Amino acid sequence: MDVSNIRRTCPARATAGSRPRRQGQSGVDHARASRRRGRRGARHMTEHRSIGFLLHPGEQPAVQGAIARAQACGFGVWTALDRPEDAVAEHASDAKLLVTVGGDGTFLYGARLAAPRAIPVMGANRGRLGFLNDVEIDQLPDAITRFCSGEYSIQRRSLIDVELGGEGEAARALALNEVVVRARDVNVARLRVDADSDLLGVFDSDGIVVATATGSTAYALSAGGPPVDPRLRALVVVPLAPHAVISRAVVIPDAVRVRVTVERGHVFVAVDGASIGDLTDDGDVLVRPGPDLAVVRFADSPTFHERLRQKFRFGVPHKELETRDTVDAEPERLEPGKALHDAS
Repeated sequence: MDVSNIRRTCPARATAGSRPRRQGQSGVDHARASRRRGRRGARHMTEHRSIGFLLHPGEQPAVQGAIARAQACGFGVWTALDRPEDAVAEHASDAKLLVTVGGDGTFLYGARLAAPRAIPVMGANRGRLGFLNDVEIDQLPDAITRFCSGEYSIQRRSLIDVELGGEGEAARALALNEVVVRARDVNVARLRVDADSDLLGVFDSDGIVVATATGSTAYALSAGGPPVDPRLRALVVVPLAPHAVISRAVVIPDAVRVRVTVERGHVFVAVDGASIGDLTDDGDVLVRPGPDLAVVRFADSPTFHERLRQKFRFGVPHKELETRDTVDAEPERLEPGKALHDAS
């Protein structure tokens, strides 16, 4: 691919010695200033910066344009394919951005890899829903250029740190969306939920979902929880099909430590859709605040409310939906007298 035209889209950099001599500046002062600029230029040339692409095998052709833009802007490029954990760990010291290419699942996976290493993440959508991804795949090259130009902002998202206790080998994992504690098969489990040692409730239910604000629009929303703006630092606790007269989701600060204890039953525990272990009587799950994720956003990135309307039709009147579906099928309506005029 010819990158000669691409280079024009990247921000220009000042080169050492390009500054004109100031009026009245002596030759000695000019030489000293040139040496200082030369040293700064040398440090800049030796600084290595890279952009990584997390994608599925076979997706490389879809990102060639974005890779060319990154290279034209002076970034090294690497891809995380077969062993993503190793690739991210290897480049953690110089990675300035991790681009996830896929659906929401790919973004979640990339977030768990990038957040502990303080690597910003940009999501490029090639999935179906793409609620978490701000960039469509055909927009990715331009998004890379804007990132290189500094035309972006960072939005912080909270992760949770999940740890299993009880018999058997301990397990620990990070989650951007949620942790689910759910009964095996169709049995009911009795689950006690404490927030900072304060009893929140005991539930005879199918399970419990503890979701972040980001994850409030995933499993928690399907289970009856409220959508929460991801800029809020909050957790949503949602009982699953509880045997109770009144049982609703509860929103609490994400700074608290939530403990879910199995008082009776056999449950499995999953973080962001991946099972990490089973628990039986007296086993527990501890949910603590995790690292923050830096999400790259642009001035025209969809807002949370726009996402709700576009992806979930939240707040869109039913009549308006019907109108949208039928407007293309309706024949053109003529103004009064137009048909008569044409006929004459």
